Amino acid sequence: MKTRAVISGVGIFLIFFLALAGSAVGQAIKTQYICDFGGSYTQATVKNAQTGFFGLDIFAGKMLTSSFCLGLGAGYDVVSLRKIDDNNERFAVIPVALKAKYFFNFGTSMQAFVMAGAGVYRSVPHLVTHPIGEIWFSSNQPGGSIGLGLDYWFLITSGVGFAFEYHFFNTDGDELFSYFAARIDYCLIKF
Repeated sequence: MKTRAVISGVGIFLIFFLALAGSAVGQAIKTQYICDFGGSYTQATVKNAQTGFFGLDIFAGKMLTSSFCLGLGAGYDVVSLRKIDDNNERFAVIPVALKAKYFFNFGTSMQAFVMAGAGVYRSVPHLVTHPIGEIWFSSNQPGGSIGLGLDYWFLITSGVGFAFEYHFFNTDGDELFSYFAARIDYCLIKF
């Protein structure tokens, strides 16, 4: 009986210790690195866009202050998909951008953020019937993004993030191509 009480006491102490440790390093601070990777639902918002589909993304950055992060993001977003007989007509975008995030802390494990990015957008159309947003062929264009999100940190240096991001870039026809991405990311803090 005495052994069980000691083991229970040690277990309670470890749970208490881990809870305090989680609150101490549950969010990234100055000089730490963060990495987010995950999936998203993406949808083009231009003329002739079809059903949205799936996207993949990754972001790696360094905390310059305890609230400001600067890093590089990349992804592969299928923003329009249409099934024609046995074939799929799809339009994908590959963004590679420098992104800045500004965090607002809500307790020990929750952070909201706003973000902005600028970079190169590679359009990858596989189209048969008509252009989407005046784009028929692959091209590289300058563009940007804005967004907001929420990170929930658990297990000390791991977390899950939710974000909504709006992307835009010029086309060869001087029309603005735009799409949104609703993301779910797995987040890591590296020391």
